[in-house]
Amino acid sequence: MSVLTLTNIAETLKNGGVYVVVVAAEGSTPARPGAKMAVLADGSAFGTVGGGILETTAIEEALRRLDSKNAGLIEYEMGKDGPLGAECGGKVTMFFEPIRPKMKLWLFGAGHVGREIAKASAVAGWHVVACDDRPGAAEPENITANEYRTGDYDDLAGNSPILQTDYVAIVTAGHEGDETVLKNILSRKYIPMYVGMMGSKYKIEEMFARLRREGFSEEQLSRVHAPIGLNVGTVEPGEIAVAVVAEMLAVKHGIERIRKCSE
Repeated sequence: MSVLTLTNIAETLKNGGVYVVVVAAEGSTPARPGAKMAVLADGSAFGTVGGGILETTAIEEALRRLDSKNAGLIEYEMGKDGPLGAECGGKVTMFFEPIRPKMKLWLFGAGHVGREIAKASAVAGWHVVACDDRPGAAEPENITANEYRTGDYDDLAGNSPILQTDYVAIVTAGHEGDETVLKNILSRKYIPMYVGMMGSKYKIEEMFARLRREGFSEEQLSRVHAPIGLNVGTVEPGEIAVAVVAEMLAVKHGIERIRKCSE
């Protein structure tokens, strides 16, 4: 296991995991107060809280905490008659804190609407990756984002590390770009949590008809939010951005029917 320091905790847990720290140790134990460990979803661990059966047990507890999302303290008895069956004796208290990864939005299209979606989604807590096939479009001078990618949409949508837990908004400069991105997204092994595409009802119906002829299933097409955003009478780019972020939040929280806040 590599050494975990305060300076690399954030980097190690940027995609989620559990932060484990020893807060107290009594008697003869392999752990020392302040010892820390980061446990990732695949069970890999960085840092150490003392090794041996204590550390193995802590990793198992961390993975349970990752599923439950609950932080808390656990006290371990280290005597040979205790649950760990250790010989050293003593007592160790650890704090477990699940770290949720920041939501990531893959924004295909850095035009007028894309720029406003980037702003609104950042305020709502998304890590924004701006993607565009036009030189200079996906750049800090044009759009505010956390990451920038320029290239062919076929490559950007097909080969970028888009996860099942990510969000995708398709607002490119033309129908061809939108369709190229959507086909690549729907062809992935796992469709992202949210896929939204801008366009008129007629344009979307025509595109979906072509995709059906190419073999895309109704189940795949049903995962696409199109036209993108909630229907709240949007016209201007800023209004569309608010509607898009509201729809992403509804998906995030599993809300199927939009109600007034007072209901």
